[in-house]
Amino acid sequence: MGGPRADGLATDRQSQHERRDRHGTAGRAHERQVLVVGDDPTAIATAGFVSQVGLDPVLARPPSERAGPNTLTLWRPGLVLLERLGLRRPVEAIGTRLDRLARPNVNSSWMTDQSDRPALLSIRRAELLTLLDRRVRDRIRTPERPLAGIDRTHNRVDVTFEGGIEESFDTVVTTDSTLAPTVEPRHIAATTHTWAFDWPTETPAPDGPTERWDDNRAAFSVPVADGTSVRLVSVTDSTHAATDINSLKRRFGTLLGWSANSFEALSQHAIRYHQGTRAVPVSVHSGGVVLIGSAARASLPGECLRTTLGIEDAWVLADALAYGPRDRDDALDEYEQRRRRRRWELDQCSTTATPAAQISKTLSPLLSRLYARRALAFRHVTNGCLPDVAESIPASL
Repeated sequence: MGGPRADGLATDRQSQHERRDRHGTAGRAHERQVLVVGDDPTAIATAGFVSQVGLDPVLARPPSERAGPNTLTLWRPGLVLLERLGLRRPVEAIGTRLDRLARPNVNSSWMTDQSDRPALLSIRRAELLTLLDRRVRDRIRTPERPLAGIDRTHNRVDVTFEGGIEESFDTVVTTDSTLAPTVEPRHIAATTHTWAFDWPTETPAPDGPTERWDDNRAAFSVPVADGTSVRLVSVTDSTHAATDINSLKRRFGTLLGWSANSFEALSQHAIRYHQGTRAVPVSVHSGGVVLIGSAARASLPGECLRTTLGIEDAWVLADALAYGPRDRDDALDEYEQRRRRRRWELDQCSTTATPAAQISKTLSPLLSRLYARRALAFRHVTNGCLPDVAESIPASL
């Protein structure tokens, strides 16, 4: 029967408003007790949007800290939604616009004229968290102690914080998949190895975003305000030495063809290594615990849409909890279906890369998917205009 219609967002928006009017809930938020668990941008944005709809969320730290990428990219829909939190202009002011792209392996380079508002930008994770803290965290109840555990009972989620403090919530929202063990993942047979570091200041760096591809490897560089961030990705089974500079130089030196000397000045301790297996949850919620952000979908290292999709999750979930079905599980089902439609639409658009963005290499299935997502994010550069999916955001609150 095929996927949702291309105009699924508009159809979804109309049906949502019609349903709310039928049930007499338009403009009036349901009363729910919501706990948001996480210390990343998606979790904090979720607490901000949930607060905006008139609910009184609690924002708690997870049981253990989870390191994320030091450099994030924000696509146009994420910037538009951040405007609802009063953060679009501050983010655009300190972020670095990504209005060019170079692919040295095919001797191709594109650049677009800067519009009034950026379509894609990079920002340090720490800077975005600081802005979110100032705008969101200071207005929301935040327990001093991190979460210790959760226990799901009938229609409630009992939460224990460190020190034995207990509290009960209607819904727990989290970016940590380990807190929802019954949300069974469907593993995909592909392991990714990622090495990330900042370009050494002693070595000249590219002046714009650069990417280079091989069958099972890829290398990206992205400028930020205080330097250039580099990410190396491999989908081969062998990990080699996680932070062995000589090994990385042998494997990726040709891909960093614009300046392979970056390895010569690189410090061993400056390399951050991550190994992960792509896994898609069968369902993103169970017993009142709902996953958002990268925990709710298969994450791809180097994907430019990851942070924006998490912000979209936050927006749609807040809308579903406040104005969706009164029953909690029905509201979470609505959130999940709306996000599945959005991801289907992005996937459909990602597969129609412009001819200018094509490369001659035969990529592995995982890298092909990553390539398609990056091609979508940079469509404003390679094709001169944003795709329709970047101009639309999920249904408004």
